[in-house]
Amino acid sequence: MEHNLDFGAEAQANHSLAVLRAQSFEKTVSGGERFSPGVFISIDPESDTKVTATSRPGELVDLSFTTRRPGRWLSLNIEMGNCNLTGRDIAGFMAKVQSEATMTFRVCLRSGHEGGFQDAFFGKRVISYAAPSTHADLMKLEERDDVPAQAPWRELMLFLPPDVRQISLKDLALFGV
Repeated sequence: MEHNLDFGAEAQANHSLAVLRAQSFEKTVSGGERFSPGVFISIDPESDTKVTATSRPGELVDLSFTTRRPGRWLSLNIEMGNCNLTGRDIAGFMAKVQSEATMTFRVCLRSGHEGGFQDAFFGKRVISYAAPSTHADLMKLEERDDVPAQAPWRELMLFLPPDVRQISLKDLALFGV
């Protein structure tokens, strides 16, 4: 995927997802390592979690985890760049997921600021189970004081259960209005 023709605040993230969707690989990834441009796993350093990421054209990524000592957090992160939300009323995402074991997880929009970051969680939990399921959620930005209109960087974060064994992210898209 050599062309980036997306526009709008979500362009960087949606392009990173398009690149991932076009790839074919299977590799062991470390916490913080970009296994595709703009996409990485964040692992609590106190955990011994190991991750294998597999991608096939047309789907995003299958993640397999092994751990004896789960950490406090485990997340799949999609970088969004500075993602200026000025003039936007809504920020949202749609995800299609599947997992061997039934699980729920939360999704947040992390906005960087000088000295740290601020997390804004979407209202609903994503539910994943043995069959592919589609989830959509949005946040009304005017009702939120935890999402600055401008930020030097942002990430969409899927906070997975720290003891998860497997999940397939079949598709993911971000949108705003």
